[in-house]
Amino acid sequence: MAYSQDTASQPQADILQQDDHIEEIVRQPEVANDWLMRLPSLSSSQPSLSPEEPVVNLNNIYIVPHLSSTSPEMLLLRFDRQTCGILSVKDGPTENPWRTMIWPLAQESPALYHALVSMTAFHTSRDKYKIRVEGVAHMRKSIKYLASGIANDDIRIEAALATTLALAFSESWDRHISTGIQHLRGAKAMVKNALIGAGRSSMAPQEMERLRFLCSTWVYMDVIARLTSVDDDESNDFDFALNASICSPEARHRVDPLMGCASTLFPLIGRVANLVRRVCRTSRNSINIISQANDLKSTVEAWEPPEIFEAPEDHTSNTKHSLDTAEAYRWATLLYLHQAVPEMPSKSSEELAKKVLVYLLKVPVSSRAVIIQIYPLLAAGCEVTSNEDRAWVEDRWAAMMHRMLIGNIDRCWEVVKEVWDRRDVDESEKARLALRTVHTGRSTGHSPNGNTIRERFQTEFGTEEGALQDNRCARTHRRYIEDAQAASAMPPSGSKRRSSETIEELDFERTVRGRLHWVGVMKDWNWEILLG
Repeated sequence: MAYSQDTASQPQADILQQDDHIEEIVRQPEVANDWLMRLPSLSSSQPSLSPEEPVVNLNNIYIVPHLSSTSPEMLLLRFDRQTCGILSVKDGPTENPWRTMIWPLAQESPALYHALVSMTAFHTSRDKYKIRVEGVAHMRKSIKYLASGIANDDIRIEAALATTLALAFSESWDRHISTGIQHLRGAKAMVKNALIGAGRSSMAPQEMERLRFLCSTWVYMDVIARLTSVDDDESNDFDFALNASICSPEARHRVDPLMGCASTLFPLIGRVANLVRRVCRTSRNSINIISQANDLKSTVEAWEPPEIFEAPEDHTSNTKHSLDTAEAYRWATLLYLHQAVPEMPSKSSEELAKKVLVYLLKVPVSSRAVIIQIYPLLAAGCEVTSNEDRAWVEDRWAAMMHRMLIGNIDRCWEVVKEVWDRRDVDESEKARLALRTVHTGRSTGHSPNGNTIRERFQTEFGTEEGALQDNRCARTHRRYIEDAQAASAMPPSGSKRRSSETIEELDFERTVRGRLHWVGVMKDWNWEILLG
């Protein structure tokens, strides 16, 4: 961790030097100082804060000789230098919306101010109890101000929405095993109200841009939360919000701060997540579920990102890396869908997982795109079996944990290790039983159910030559029918679906209903990790 417990006794220059290896903002030092100095201080909007609230002046940060690690000034400095960096794949001087759009709004909203400070405290607390306690205190204040503002109708809808989203992040980074789903439900109503209000009245371009960012952030969090939350919400509200956030032609060609180049893919991921949750609530897949899954599979397979994206200012944010990450999301979603509805023809879990990992390894750990790779790494990482592949997956998790410092990544890694352990034990048990069966058959000539091998053959095929011939004819006829059905179901040659796809005989325990799947592990442990 970048900060020690005796941070308060250290000169601030030393503290900043300790943080140099964590999410350094990509910009020239003189630009950074100039930008920070030009930020209006909270004291300029102090009337909106209560008299007992501390006055935080960012202009004083660089001249105060000693600051406590839990002081508002130090937490805001960490928000600027660390937390903003893991909330956007673009972190250039003017393109991180948490800095350029949300922080200015916080200076007139105590609810949002405390939510951002709380989020930062939980992000940077890691084994530091005092900072975590400070985060809890700021979270309570934020909720109090938010409730009061909503009740008295004296908080702007954008500030309320931003506060709610920040509180969702805060909860997931504090508890590590929660998606902040209650906050996201509240944010859904705010998104609808905000978009309705925007449609009825004209908004300044800057305000509209901020609302679009908040809508896209909610879409990202809502879809990601559906992958692990166990509630029965199957709404597609993310469609409405996303269409509003990318309604302008130029917006479709921007790399989204959290969805990267996959903005138009996220509604499809949300639909798959809804279907998988329905599968988990049933004991078998109905024809209707299989049909919906097949349609979704075709749509996800056909998805393609826009051809052109604006290049970010941040040199660690390569558009190619965001495109590779989007492909990893696409293949991870096909893997997730296959493990929920294995009745569909598909590549095997192993093949799909390899596709995901190949796209992930194209992105170096130094790239900022790594901050949004939790979901595909979890989905594919659970499927690897060789020691060499597992070592690569472990190194990738370690790099992400070191870079982002949020506990939900640690919990994801624990889930992956548990899946590996359970599957290794299962494979060992199957090998032991198979070996014992072979030895038993060789020594006695009997099968495990008590019948001799010859008796089982006679039962299945009959003892007379005519019966054997009839059985062969019946099996040949069935094979012709199955081949004809498979041929008629094949898509045109230009389709992304390949003829190598088959119906994999997937072990039930390795489906989303089973205990050998990451969904099953989280269910056993009562965890709902935010995979973002």
